[in-house]
Amino acid sequence: MIALLAMTAMIGALSMVVDAGVYFVIQRQLQNAADAAALDAVWFVPACSSTSEWVNAGCQATNPIAAPAECLAAPNNTFDPKPCTAAANEVHANSGVALSLCAGPNLPAGVIPVQMSAHPGLPPNGSLVIPDVTPYVVTLTCDAPHWFARILPGVKLTMTINASASAALGWLGPNGQILGDPRPANNPPLVARLLS
Repeated sequence: MIALLAMTAMIGALSMVVDAGVYFVIQRQLQNAADAAALDAVWFVPACSSTSEWVNAGCQATNPIAAPAECLAAPNNTFDPKPCTAAANEVHANSGVALSLCAGPNLPAGVIPVQMSAHPGLPPNGSLVIPDVTPYVVTLTCDAPHWFARILPGVKLTMTINASASAALGWLGPNGQILGDPRPANNPPLVARLLS
């Protein structure tokens, strides 16, 4: 009887440990995809300025790729679709492992979608960024099913996993910070930087 209880407890603990490891991997993969998406999105107007100096330095006024469905649906459709399109393309390019893991052990990859929210953010505070730059925020969410813990009574069937990234584009300052307009006299390069 004691052996049965001990074995049940060990199986339950092992299932929770395996699930926690899988969720950590999913969160890291989603974070990598969100980071890449935010860094890509800031190169497009309106996250990037449409002035000739910024365009000559690499900003893109147009995105030649048609906007994907997630950029045309609420809440993303209230903003310019160009940065969202760039972000969505990066998410799709970098989320293969996350998509397969978000589906859980019994579903094909992509059955449980990764939800994306992409929009301009508020100007940041702090020493890395001087205001007058517009960050772009990408948030990814997945409701991943439990792999083994679902055998335990009272455990929710899914775990919500989130990842968020914010990036900004600006002129490289003398101390490594990002500067907004006007462009400094020494003509530094335009750089993208993750803010969170």
